[in-house]
Amino acid sequence: MIKHSVCHLTNVHHLLDQRIFYKEAQSLAAAGYDVTILGPGVASLSGDHAGVRVVTISPPTSVVGRLMNLPRLFRAALHTDARLIHFHDPELLLVGLALRMMGRKVVYDCHENFPQTAYVRRWVPALLRRPLAMVIDTLERTVARLLSGVLGVVDEQGSRFDRCPFVAIKNFPRLEWFSPNGHGPSSDLAVCELLHIGSLSHDRGSQFLLDVMSELGKTHPDVKLRTVGAFHTEADRVAFEQRAAELGIRDRIDCCTEKVPYDELGMLIRRHRIGLIPGQVSVKNLSPFIPTKLFEYLACGLPVVASSLPSIRGFYAEGDWGVLADPSRPCEHAAAIRHLLDDEHEALAKGRRGRSLVERRFNWSIEAERLIDFYKQVS
Repeated sequence: MIKHSVCHLTNVHHLLDQRIFYKEAQSLAAAGYDVTILGPGVASLSGDHAGVRVVTISPPTSVVGRLMNLPRLFRAALHTDARLIHFHDPELLLVGLALRMMGRKVVYDCHENFPQTAYVRRWVPALLRRPLAMVIDTLERTVARLLSGVLGVVDEQGSRFDRCPFVAIKNFPRLEWFSPNGHGPSSDLAVCELLHIGSLSHDRGSQFLLDVMSELGKTHPDVKLRTVGAFHTEADRVAFEQRAAELGIRDRIDCCTEKVPYDELGMLIRRHRIGLIPGQVSVKNLSPFIPTKLFEYLACGLPVVASSLPSIRGFYAEGDWGVLADPSRPCEHAAAIRHLLDDEHEALAKGRRGRSLVERRFNWSIEAERLIDFYKQVS
């Protein structure tokens, strides 16, 4: 029986985004909601996907085009007759407010601390970062008070939205797709010892990874690293390629920049021995956040070598699933990798402990129940 109709609205994210489509929308559809995802995308995406209706409008070709899309998204959302509108971008705050004034229930899904991101976005001039952060913070807080509720991705966001219903829905993995022995065909990619998933930039440790691989090559010259994810910028890609060539390790690194569908990512992860999280000290990496890749590695039974950053240390306290190392010392990361490669028994034990931890506490089934309970609260 259909409970209620809901429309997920975005102007930025891919319509088959991990959080929006594979987690939230599919879980709501399975719970009996009539779910639509509406946003810019190619026309071929329109239609039914796993019980979720996808509706596209023309993708913008510029920043001006994105702004011009806002009234189009407003009108299209009204035409869905959805009882609840769930939007995902801060640029849609005023659209969400207008929809609330039209009598709809409206929820804002705040995927990250957007005022803080103003300080780290390279395209924002240094003199404008503080004023922009203040504008975003004020707009988010003011509009949120007038909406039906706000979703975040970490509990700490609740302090910014203390005058409206709030719940943190974490981006933990779906266990049916992330497991040591999951169903489905194996990845076409060959087995590789080391894996890094996610986008690559200096803050995420792209250059640091190369130093780790160079250090590791002194004792394990045949060990290979696979990276799965795009570079943040073309400059990041060029710097990575140049540094790898300088170190003479280009043939030991396989860069896969094509997007992997979320429901196939677990199959790829399982074909590796150790997951890496080489994040560097930065404003963003020192803030509270959920290192999604950590739980995807653990769900697939991989031990993890990670930089000892505050958010990761908090989860390490929950279980001995790998090794934490100084984010400024590639030799420490290389030593940890050597140890896990050479001691297969300990590596497997750490992988099992990580999998058990995800099964008990850090998986999407738990978060899906929280999401559905929140919908009941605000409907």
